[in-house]
Amino acid sequence: MYYIPGAAARLYRMTAPGSTWPTPLFGHGAYFTKGGRFNRANDPTVYCSEDPLVVITETAFYEALEWHRRISDHRLNPVGYPFVSRHSFWCFSIDPPPPLIDLQHSSAIAQFQFPPHMLLNPALNPRRGLQLAGQSAARDYFGTQELADEIRAFIPPAGSPNPRPEGIRAPSVRTAAVSGYQPSMLALFFFDPKLGWVPYENRASLIAQWDLVLEFLEVSTDLPVNYATLDIDWRQPRFHLEGAGAQKVPAYGPAPGGMEVQPNQCYRVSIRYA
Repeated sequence: MYYIPGAAARLYRMTAPGSTWPTPLFGHGAYFTKGGRFNRANDPTVYCSEDPLVVITETAFYEALEWHRRISDHRLNPVGYPFVSRHSFWCFSIDPPPPLIDLQHSSAIAQFQFPPHMLLNPALNPRRGLQLAGQSAARDYFGTQELADEIRAFIPPAGSPNPRPEGIRAPSVRTAAVSGYQPSMLALFFFDPKLGWVPYENRASLIAQWDLVLEFLEVSTDLPVNYATLDIDWRQPRFHLEGAGAQKVPAYGPAPGGMEVQPNQCYRVSIRYA
């Protein structure tokens, strides 16, 4: 039920623009929220993936939710056009790599007792923002948050050759499976260094960093959204990478028809809504 990335495995993560290395490894993005799929409020967690398109798709989903909120609030705060957002896109490796519980493995399902379909069917789509006074910390991801709590506290029995898991490998909810390939995301936990845990920033190497620009378009024309747009294509936004001397993002081998991404070229990504 364990999954351990290779020591040289390329891991990808998205953060707000202007972030500097190694802050993407501090888990602040999850800490200062109401809680995410595998973390509660004030639980630092690094969400990343070996598949770069998973990170882009997951980011695009939450950007869609943010645009939905802005559209709803337009009488109080006018919406700006076009629907473009900027992000910092990171690639790094961690050595030694963190041992993870693979939630799709039958032994993990038996050990932690959960229905497999829970992983791909979260409850209500959450809304961004800080935790508010009196608001439930569990929010809409109660089932997967509770499962993550159990794994955070899991210590293998005495004599077991297995290490204490440092996180979770789970199917990506927002990236559709293709030809038997299920895209996965990683949620990396934090523990007290006094107990011998080595922080990620102390064993990680930065491989590359890009500026990523994401945009939602009109359905019928594929043109940028404007005030008069009626139908917005929320399922297939486009993106491109920028950055001085930016290198290409290699195709992820396990993904059938994996796509190599070149800087300064536009690509489309498909969002799975659940």
